[in-house]
Amino acid sequence: MKRGDEKIRKIARQYSTNKIEIDCVIFNFENNTLKVLLVKQQDNEGIVSWKLASDYIKKGETILSTAHNILKNYIGGDQFFLEQLKAFSYQSSSSLQEDISIAYYALVKRDDSKDNMLNTDVKWVGINEIAGLNDKHKIILDFSLKELRRNICKSVVGFNLLPEKFTLLQVINLYEEILGIEINKSNFRRKLLQTGIVHDSNEKEEDVSHRAARFYSLNMQQHEVLSQREINFNF
Repeated sequence: MKRGDEKIRKIARQYSTNKIEIDCVIFNFENNTLKVLLVKQQDNEGIVSWKLASDYIKKGETILSTAHNILKNYIGGDQFFLEQLKAFSYQSSSSLQEDISIAYYALVKRDDSKDNMLNTDVKWVGINEIAGLNDKHKIILDFSLKELRRNICKSVVGFNLLPEKFTLLQVINLYEEILGIEINKSNFRRKLLQTGIVHDSNEKEEDVSHRAARFYSLNMQQHEVLSQREINFNF
């Protein structure tokens, strides 16, 4: 065997032992706050830290099925929006090769998630209150938030964070929280209604001290049409 061939085989063996990790940034929107699901982890010395929901691809699984299993494990059910972001590489702690992480972000309605308050290993944390993530997960979180901000300005993806019936003020609060800006409310209402994305549900808030707001819901037929092209919300 030639010396060069042995070197190539050695490198191939190193890559074959590397695992591909799937990292999921799971967002929800609760009390006008964008939150991320974090999972507790503990090292050999008993030091506790928090990380994004993640797992390695197991034998017989695909990239997508692993991502779905992560979501089902932490929020239950299959009612969520899931989109692949990109692959990230980072230095392996067990070899000289780079490990690969494939990142997704998911949007879940708060009512569709498990009551995680009963699970001490997970918690929902406001996007502006997250601290202590490792460098890899910081990069993935920042990238996912950037993509979410970009996508809600050109599509209806953000509505996956709202309940089935919502007020226009809830939509405005959602956009303001994600984008970190103050929106001209009257202009936004007008633009939103002109798109035909939402329609009046003929219901109003009940038992409120202020003027009862109308409830709206997604116009699914129009949603199918608009999903084929971009919507331009200029803020």
